[in-house]
Amino acid sequence: MAPIHMSLRRYILAALLVLATLVISLLSVLWTNSFFTGLDDMMKGTMLNVAQAHHPKPGQPVRAHNFVVASQWQDLPQTIRATFSRQALEANALYKQVTRDNMFTRPSEARFILYFKKPDGQYGYVAHHFTAPKMPPKTWFQGPEILGVLFALGTLALFAAVLVILLRTVTRPVAKLHDWAAGLDHQTLNDPPPVFRYHELTTLAELIQQSLQQVKHSLDREQEFVSYASHELRTPIAVIRSSVELLHRLGSTPDDKGKKALMRIDHASQAMVALTETLLWLSRKGQPLRDLKAVRLADLIDAQLEDLAYLKQGKHIDLAVHSDGYQCELSQSGATIVIGNLLRNALQHTHHGTISITQTQHIIEIENRENDDEHTKTGQDPGQDDELNNGSGYGLGLDLARRLCNELQWQLNIDHDARRFCVTLVLSPRY
Repeated sequence: MAPIHMSLRRYILAALLVLATLVISLLSVLWTNSFFTGLDDMMKGTMLNVAQAHHPKPGQPVRAHNFVVASQWQDLPQTIRATFSRQALEANALYKQVTRDNMFTRPSEARFILYFKKPDGQYGYVAHHFTAPKMPPKTWFQGPEILGVLFALGTLALFAAVLVILLRTVTRPVAKLHDWAAGLDHQTLNDPPPVFRYHELTTLAELIQQSLQQVKHSLDREQEFVSYASHELRTPIAVIRSSVELLHRLGSTPDDKGKKALMRIDHASQAMVALTETLLWLSRKGQPLRDLKAVRLADLIDAQLEDLAYLKQGKHIDLAVHSDGYQCELSQSGATIVIGNLLRNALQHTHHGTISITQTQHIIEIENRENDDEHTKTGQDPGQDDELNNGSGYGLGLDLARRLCNELQWQLNIDHDARRFCVTLVLSPRY
């Protein structure tokens, strides 16, 4: 499952807003409930005081301040008896019924009843019937519920404004850190890092600079090693080349094995010359290659196959080569290294199968395929062919070929599965 990419700022903003909404909503509901609970407690206390101050007799209810105190249920007003049930009343508990159009309007009618019992054994009922007077309509926000909603929305808006301001004060230094890190290069890497308002960001900037400096030092050492190694190899290569030329000039004629050995030394020394020149060129980016020559690709492929013939020994490989007479001007050393590495990989990592090499104009396709029947006969585990299952199994040769193709603006396409590995090289004739 692919990870979900989201903004940290938006995530924090949304999380805090959701949390604030929940907290403010709960507090608003608690505030509203506490308000009505307080009103009910005040009403209950008033009704108990009225009951304590009056002693009604059966059939003679007492009316005091819009309250009705009766000693028996039949003495209560009809509206109260129609609203409540005598059997459902508990002693000293307030019961009410409020009528309103909706939760955001003031009540139009309210009925209250209390069944009381005094310590001396006297009992009775206290009722109150409230009807709102006919008044002109008031503003819609006078109810306690809507005031609670408005209070919650106002508090949430204030919290959101404070949160946005707080996030801006935090994200601006982070954005500056991002811009500074994105603008680092080999010229500004050694400049002192900026000092931010927050100590943590300053420490992070120092860590980023130290990490990039370590990477730069490693790359510099690698480039220096390649340059020094390639430079120092020139001397032994020159000795080998001069020795081969001296052997050619000697009058004695060696036998066939000696001639073949001498030819292999000659080819290997030429390859080493091309390799060192190419490695030096790779370490000096921006400099053009100086070995542009007219190269016949078919001859280059045949020469590389002849040099790599030893890789076929002890293997069952069917080799098929299809080429034309196409000739183009390109870097001879670069083409030799790239094509040689691709052919070496195909020969080295094929044990029982076929290798097909097709050269059409400036496009070269090399495909090696393992034979399933031969694997079954030899009992070889197919999972052991890492080079077929994983392109990285082809090692440094393929990596060097990729780098050269990138520098020379050539195209190198790789397609592989469990039994097949195919590379397609598209050469630019006019580099």
